[in-house]
Amino acid sequence: MRILGIGGLAGASAFRRLNWPGLDDREFPVALGLDAAAALVINGELVATAKEDSFSRSVHTTDFPAEAIKFCLSSKNLVPEEIDGLVHCFDYSDYQDLYLVSKRSSEFYRTVLSKEALLREVGRHLPAFPPDRVRQISNHLAHAAGAYLTSGWEDCLVVVIDGLGDGQSATGYRASPGGLAEIKEISVYDSIAVFYSLISVHLGFSWLGDEWWMMDLASQGDASRFRPFFEQAVQLRTGGNIMIGPLRLNRRSGERDNYLATRRCLFDYLGPKRLPTDEILQRHKDVAAGLQECINRAVLHICKNLADATGQRRIALAGQVPINCAANDLLLQSGIFEEVYIPTPAGDDGAAIGAALYVAWQEAQMAKPRKHISQTEAAYSIREVRTACDQFVGQIQAKPFFNMEEKCRQVVALIADQNIVARDEGRPAVASSDFGNRSILADPSDPDMGKKIGVLLKEATGSRPVAALVTVEQADRWFDLPNGIKLDGRILAASVKPPFRKKLAAVTLQDGSARIQAINRYEHPELHRILVEIGKLTGREVALTTSFNVAGQPTVNSAQQTLETFLQTEIEYLILDNCLVVKKGHNGGHWLATSSSLTSRSN
Repeated sequence: MRILGIGGLAGASAFRRLNWPGLDDREFPVALGLDAAAALVINGELVATAKEDSFSRSVHTTDFPAEAIKFCLSSKNLVPEEIDGLVHCFDYSDYQDLYLVSKRSSEFYRTVLSKEALLREVGRHLPAFPPDRVRQISNHLAHAAGAYLTSGWEDCLVVVIDGLGDGQSATGYRASPGGLAEIKEISVYDSIAVFYSLISVHLGFSWLGDEWWMMDLASQGDASRFRPFFEQAVQLRTGGNIMIGPLRLNRRSGERDNYLATRRCLFDYLGPKRLPTDEILQRHKDVAAGLQECINRAVLHICKNLADATGQRRIALAGQVPINCAANDLLLQSGIFEEVYIPTPAGDDGAAIGAALYVAWQEAQMAKPRKHISQTEAAYSIREVRTACDQFVGQIQAKPFFNMEEKCRQVVALIADQNIVARDEGRPAVASSDFGNRSILADPSDPDMGKKIGVLLKEATGSRPVAALVTVEQADRWFDLPNGIKLDGRILAASVKPPFRKKLAAVTLQDGSARIQAINRYEHPELHRILVEIGKLTGREVALTTSFNVAGQPTVNSAQQTLETFLQTEIEYLILDNCLVVKKGHNGGHWLATSSSLTSRSN
């Protein structure tokens, strides 16, 4: 049985632009259905996923995932008519009456949220696909299924903490082979993710996607300065409930749509909003610190109450909030749970995966929960690389490596010489937010490296949030990790051990913490080998990393996109699959001297 899961709400952003033309670019994403994606499940096995922004190059797009669908189907040589079911990870049918109370919301429901709107998009992009094979499931159920069915556990607690969902902001489930039983629900009127995003916009960042910036600011701030406001704004109630007063101030239609009353409240209590081009002041850092403390408190409250109610010591998390790794790791440090699992990806692109897995599970295509999603990498073909290089033959030179050993030694030599290296090792089998094969690598000891990379990647702030890549074998040598933690490849927050903070100055935040991803030799063999070789030179199997993308653009997704992005930046060196690429006329030409270039041989 072939099931296609999809995400996104086509027309959601366009509807906002049409009805509120005065909003700036950061405010338009206050919308539903971001991160449109597709996932293909065949006989219960996830075989392909893709995000639509990888093709449209529009970050966090709500568009119908037509190109993502095409990619998933072509990976298995399928046509749409061969798909047994298409399932959308949103279902607003229970809320239809609420949307029909006003002309504007009624139009939004008709053109964006309804199943009829979905069928129109399917008919436009997949004209031969039978409408009776299209179905919907609720957003949080899709999130929960994606988390549970990839956890590898027979039973666990599943908590979805999201922005707007399709009616809820947080939902708890008791998960077992018998199903997902809902045991808790918090409405969108008390959405901790919406509250977080509104303050992110207030501080000059984006509604979604700037969580790392916010965590970096929080590490430099004093949480006590605004603690009274946050404790009053987000009140912890019995039974794991929360009440967010500033979100309940929006009473009229225009206020609710754009949280105008909430924004006035933020101005009154937190000070004027910051524009993206404004200087970051200590006040902004203190707000971010207070907000992070507030998020930690709310997440811990919700999850602890559910743990007490169920007696469950394993938890799987999904939704927007679990992207905040500082809050997630607080759960591990708390001792409430023995194991914490967060699927990759955890956002709405992950809900598309969950929707497809859930239908396969219900159709008895999956007998039990599967192991974590594999991030196995699929190399580009020689033809793909050569074709891409030929398009830029006047601007680059490329040298193929003889083998993996030479390639790893070359990367390590570049990093040891204080160079910044972009790296694209091919497409992941499953769309991922980790740094396995498309990333930037650099020396983790240079305290100014984040700023250097930010300038090269054209960040408006002049800096780029970074993380540490470390081998699984050495992770607990450099970082304080909770006892018994399973390093499953996810990005987590951990304290850098004090004696090593100078050696890891580039990845150590002001509060002594760092974001880390532990790399094992089975999921990412070449990257693991690079880290081992770095360790032979420096004594530490650690490298600085960040995503390979220009500010405001999605991560690269093809050999051509990689070269286009490389040429937009001031980065000097690129590893493209099995080739070293440098820009013509650049000082790095001597690194190519050991063999003839790919571009010269291809002419």
